Amino acid sequence: MIIPNVQIDFFDYLCSLKRNTMYNLEQLFDIVGPDSRHELWQGRISCTFTDSKRTFLTNKMSDSFSGYTFTLIRSGQLTLLSDNRLMHLKADDMYTYFPGSLVTIQSVSDDYHGICLMLDEGMAHDALAFRNLIRASMIPISQFGNSKLHFTSPVANRLAKLLELIYEYIQQPGTLKNEILEMLYNAFIDDLIGIQAFDKLRLEITRQTEDIFVSFYQLLQKNFVEQHGIAFYADQLHISANYLSRIVKRITGKTVVDCINEMLAIEATWFIKSTDLNVAQIADRLNFASSPSFCKFYKRMRGHAPLVLRKQQPH
Repeated sequence: MIIPNVQIDFFDYLCSLKRNTMYNLEQLFDIVGPDSRHELWQGRISCTFTDSKRTFLTNKMSDSFSGYTFTLIRSGQLTLLSDNRLMHLKADDMYTYFPGSLVTIQSVSDDYHGICLMLDEGMAHDALAFRNLIRASMIPISQFGNSKLHFTSPVANRLAKLLELIYEYIQQPGTLKNEILEMLYNAFIDDLIGIQAFDKLRLEITRQTEDIFVSFYQLLQKNFVEQHGIAFYADQLHISANYLSRIVKRITGKTVVDCINEMLAIEATWFIKSTDLNVAQIADRLNFASSPSFCKFYKRMRGHAPLVLRKQQPH
């Protein structure tokens, strides 16, 4: 039976980034509820087991969450809408979420079970860690056309064991807990990248292409509110706008403007849902020329006006 849905750089660099008003991991768990706090470590990393009921909580945050998630399906089936593409997942599949993507759970089978690793952007402490996080979460799109990976059962079981260890250590006391969790997280990310390396033969992506994309994504997270055009990002990277467009399209399947707009829409959704700012104030915060231009943009991105969403929020 299918249940329908009713409704980086270095650490100093990361700290200097504009603090996006999207939900961070700590705030996400405030929404999910106190019963799940034991699955979260210092607001930076979480590992949770999901079932047919719990997985729908994803829909509460997917339009305004600034973190990264990796969900491995262990049994059952899951159908979701990822950036307007319908995706069907079954046991030994994994889907990824990163800031700027939009995921909505559509349906899930009664026997669905999964395990989900969630990372706040601050979990990446240095350039290598951030690069690897981007490679693990976003490169699959260039290979498969969506944020889905399929593993053999032995590989899926190995990844599940790593995730289970992370879950276990999050809940254990210990003076070296932070170091152990970072080691396990890096092992998981490195394993994912190693698995993907075999599939790169299908669509070769050079290290230079990866480096340019990672640099673009770092710039995007820092500047998307102030800079809405491709020229700024191309100039900062010292490449042509056309070249940047080709790289971003190859990695994400989207244009540069699509990426900027999705980040703006997610940021706008947070303002609408979580603040008392009026439409004019939100438009100003996001550097739109006027309230009408912002409303037109938001309706195009989300299918409804900002005030429609505002009226849906509990008082």
